Amino acid sequence: MIFGRRWRVQVADLDVSDLDIDFEVKRTLRARPGEAKIKVFNLGAPHRAALTTARRPLVQLSAGYDPPPLLFRGDARKIEVERDGSDWVTTITAGDGEHAIRTARASTSFAPGTTLADAIRSLGATMGLGGGNLSSASAAASAVLLEGAVVRGPAAQELTRLCSSAGLSWSVQDGILQLLPIGRALSRVAVSLSPDTGLVESPTRSKGVTVKAKALLLPDLVPGRLVALESEAVRGTYRIDEVSYTGATRGDDWYADLTLRPQRD
Repeated sequence: MIFGRRWRVQVADLDVSDLDIDFEVKRTLRARPGEAKIKVFNLGAPHRAALTTARRPLVQLSAGYDPPPLLFRGDARKIEVERDGSDWVTTITAGDGEHAIRTARASTSFAPGTTLADAIRSLGATMGLGGGNLSSASAAASAVLLEGAVVRGPAAQELTRLCSSAGLSWSVQDGILQLLPIGRALSRVAVSLSPDTGLVESPTRSKGVTVKAKALLLPDLVPGRLVALESEAVRGTYRIDEVSYTGATRGDDWYADLTLRPQRD
């Protein structure tokens, strides 16, 4: 299925959506940055020069079947240009919240009576991250720090410590915090995946309860979302733990490779 495919790529203020691209995006529920590698073909010389001298420009990629879902939003890590035959290829590698996760440090104290949600929100702001689903993530976030808390050190590490104390996990999705009860999924209706609704090939089981599946680039196939698998090999409801999106506008590859696990009770 190649009809109805759409894509949009923007780097800082430059929209390159009218050019051919290859892309690979990896996103996860783990507390580490999502990653993107985007190749843009035959970008004009002035734009190539502008991009290679830009300092961590914001990269946004939407791709899929109309309307295309947002697959990645993050800061460019490196932009390189090379000649490949008759093509000029601009390769952009980027990380979702990467700079903040790796460099932000916290040194503050929270008074007795501070809610966990306020403490998490403060650490997220230190890392330059939006609050995301904090308000609806879990009743645990409304817990009160009866004795207060002192945080000092890498902000990501301190955020993990605070979240773990309340049975929460965190990740960065499109530049904002996503919080989930450990082992649980986002509170949305499961995406149906069958051979008639975008499932490609047959899902396989690996490493115990882990299931691998491939699908077309459908909306909502994001870390934390539930999917209802219906195939001869595997049936059931699973949470997306990791996803890798790949696409090539000059070819037929246009898929989401999913790593799935059962949701905890």
